Amino acid sequence: MQRLPLGPLRTFDLAARHESFARAAQALHLTDSAVSHQMRRLEAAVGFALFERRGRRVVLTNAGREFHRTVHDSLETMAAAAAELASRAGEAAGPLAIGAPPMFASKWLAPRLAEFARSHPAIECTVRVVDNDAVAAAEADIGIAFGSGPWPGRWSRVLAEVALSPACSPRLFGDRGGVIPDPAALGEVPLLHQDDGTEWRRWFAAAGVKPPAAGRQMHFSDISVAIDVALHGGGMVLASDVLSSQHVRDGTLVRPFPTRIAADGQWCVLCDPRRIDLPAIRVFLAWLTAQFEAPEPRPRPRG
Repeated sequence: MQRLPLGPLRTFDLAARHESFARAAQALHLTDSAVSHQMRRLEAAVGFALFERRGRRVVLTNAGREFHRTVHDSLETMAAAAAELASRAGEAAGPLAIGAPPMFASKWLAPRLAEFARSHPAIECTVRVVDNDAVAAAEADIGIAFGSGPWPGRWSRVLAEVALSPACSPRLFGDRGGVIPDPAALGEVPLLHQDDGTEWRRWFAAAGVKPPAAGRQMHFSDISVAIDVALHGGGMVLASDVLSSQHVRDGTLVRPFPTRIAADGQWCVLCDPRRIDLPAIRVFLAWLTAQFEAPEPRPRPRG
């Protein structure tokens, strides 16, 4: 056997877990051909085939599967040892990958991440925006997902129960002096939906008001875009405190009615249980949970 090249081992670990050279290339910011070259070099060094090519897919050989177990465990051991030594030096340090769907990344994490970075400058954060359903499988140290679980193979903790209530820009009812008299007036404005209208129908039922017979409707595949449209005076959105609290505090969104409905899920944090005690992960988890446990500041008065 040739001298084992260490560089391709991380690439091999990713390609083996995903059974895809393309996904390994994407995670490492390499080209597909660069990944293929590294795997050929590694196979030449170990003296046996690691993958079988099946069209665009790659599948581990029996020897490759056994080798991957050793490589993956070794990489985890080295990462844990490095993090532990950094911790002994007095500060959590190193890279930290955070996976989150667009709605959470843009509306909750983005306004707060600079605070975490200032407090922990030795932790290098990478935010990976993925579909909510893909968070549990994302290449990330910490995942934040909306749902009710379970997430097999993942440690999880509920960050926040989610309730929805209407929110809009004060400009939406500017011709009324910013005052919305009652929920019946919602028939006069565009309603912004993330779904087929079920959530709005549930809200009208909870408020004891008949839904508008007709009106302007807009539908969005991501609630963060619907909130942005509401911010620009484009309509009324059903939004949670988790995703809209910063805008409510700034006074750019207002909540005209007290009625709330429970969402079908909660915000949860996920982690590989084998890595949960790594210092950088532990520090971020403590910060994250503290953010949700702290009382929200009162909205700033406008004017």
